[in-house]
Amino acid sequence: MNIQSGNDSNSADMGNMIATFKQITDNPLAKYFLLRTLSYCEEDKSTRLESALRLYLGTKTSGCYKCKLMSKMLAYIIKKGAKSFGTPEEYLKNTMQDDYWIKGLRSVLEGIALFGVRKPFIPGAPFQIVWNITKACNMKCIHCYEAAGNRDTDELSSKEVIQGLDTLSKAGVTSIAFSGGEPSIHPNIIDYIGYSHNKGIYVAMATNGYILADKDRSKNFVDAGLEFVQISLDGICPDTHDSFRGVDGAWNKAVCSVENFVDAGIFVEVATTVTEHNKDEITEMIDFVRDLGARWFMLYNFIPAGKGSEIIDMDLSPVDRSNILKTAYNQNNDKMQILSTAPQYAVVASSMLSEDSNMIPTHFYNPEYSNPLLMQLAEFIGGCGAGRFYMSIEPNGDMYPCVFFPHKEDVKLGNLKEKNFKEIWVDNDVLNVLRNKEILEGHCGVCESRNICGGCRARAYNYFDDISAPDPGCINNEEEWKKLKNKISHENINFIHPEHISINLEAKNND
Repeated sequence: MNIQSGNDSNSADMGNMIATFKQITDNPLAKYFLLRTLSYCEEDKSTRLESALRLYLGTKTSGCYKCKLMSKMLAYIIKKGAKSFGTPEEYLKNTMQDDYWIKGLRSVLEGIALFGVRKPFIPGAPFQIVWNITKACNMKCIHCYEAAGNRDTDELSSKEVIQGLDTLSKAGVTSIAFSGGEPSIHPNIIDYIGYSHNKGIYVAMATNGYILADKDRSKNFVDAGLEFVQISLDGICPDTHDSFRGVDGAWNKAVCSVENFVDAGIFVEVATTVTEHNKDEITEMIDFVRDLGARWFMLYNFIPAGKGSEIIDMDLSPVDRSNILKTAYNQNNDKMQILSTAPQYAVVASSMLSEDSNMIPTHFYNPEYSNPLLMQLAEFIGGCGAGRFYMSIEPNGDMYPCVFFPHKEDVKLGNLKEKNFKEIWVDNDVLNVLRNKEILEGHCGVCESRNICGGCRARAYNYFDDISAPDPGCINNEEEWKKLKNKISHENINFIHPEHISINLEAKNND
């Protein structure tokens, strides 16, 4: 994705622009009016801002008198803004035709109103919720963060899931990614996808692809409203993938499902969790996945959660992780983007900036800043997005900052059934800590890259039982990594994970 700002003579000074936004949000009257635009209109069943924008764009023709009045005000503001930035109004109108763009704009403005202009930026609602809709799974993955297998007895009913989707839609969540377990085998998943789509939510799904190798089945998901699918593939060799997933033939099924969804024309991402088990296959995988037609290749950071706590010896060293991220950065092109959940990817990228590449990756896309002034935005949107750009929901409705946090009370945010979602998002103690990069410990706390990185908070918590601890996956925290590995290796004991899973470990790398 290329973020441009027009020609150099018309380029806005981002520093001044950010300062202007800060002045607006610091003004009590301006903040009041901004919040008023974000109030919910019961007649139009959306915020006044969303209703007014749709009236301005002509995608709706009726609305309450307040929303109509606001539409005229917005039209004036947009015309003036387009003129100021040398951008044709029609270009802006075409961009805003996308309903998800409107939802995203609402969330950005609400975030400014609620939290101010700050680093890191916090939207008014999560851009994405990853909803582990069931613990049932048709595989036996040795790294599964959910420790999935059988359906839990306390999983939400269909009625409760629909009520939850209503709550998330009203709160302004832009996207929901159904995961698991294996979401494709949930008996009501097609209904949930269709309902979410009809609520104007961008619907994604993370799957092992096993049953979706059947073309007719995959078509049913697309017809219901699925727009983005992430399919796991953990090696270029079938044996690598199948041994990791615990099911023979899983690799072939995954590849077939990728091909099915590429043919269907929706957005396809292939994902792999990078470990000692498959690190030597990543370079070949990049070419293979690109040839399959996937638009994104996601390199997942290994995190010792769930079953992953039993294979800590498969975690990459900081040097290996850095080298793989450098390879990923160099292999990005217009045909396929390579992303990573490792926040260090942004640090690697910033060290490799050139005239040919001005990309600084985030968790959710790879923005390329054609104007250096706009690179200031990276410090607002970059870094670990847990509890900031996304959250996770468990099959029983429990909520956590992201799927890789263990299911412990001290990091549990609440339950979708029992607490006000918006109150949790705005004023939860755990989220407030996660959003404060000034209290990070170790090198993470003093690192000049903490605003574009800050380390993976789930890795910090799973290794040190502290969400502000240093991320041992970073080369700047290599001493912490060595201490961790040596403690496990030299003591030669059963390492007791915070979730009280007793596991026997031998470090592969003692250097």
